[in-house]
Amino acid sequence: MKARKTFKDFIDEDLDVFFNLDEMAEEHELGGEIVSLIISDNQSNDKLTGFSREQNYATQEVFKQFKTIYVKTADFYIPKVDSIIELDGKEYYVEEASDEKGAIRIVVSANES
Repeated sequence: MKARKTFKDFIDEDLDVFFNLDEMAEEHELGGEIVSLIISDNQSNDKLTGFSREQNYATQEVFKQFKTIYVKTADFYIPKVDSIIELDGKEYYVEEASDEKGAIRIVVSANES
């Protein structure tokens, strides 16, 4: 008799689709390791800072760039908030990091140059 798939099995299969290099993921260097990532560039992160774009401009947050990085839990670790992590040779400040059912979500920021 064939074993029934669990919910976790279905999630793992979905992660393989999302992190497939032919689909959504791309290879990047993260923390010194080459891994498959999905990166979202954010111009302003109102949810993270709690301030509107106009307020951020007034407090000089205009020069801050945010990125959200998704990586499979099996491929990386959850970095500590307030730590520095390197992405493709550039240092970023870790604003948030959490494991979301098999994928790590890391929100980072850096001053634009």
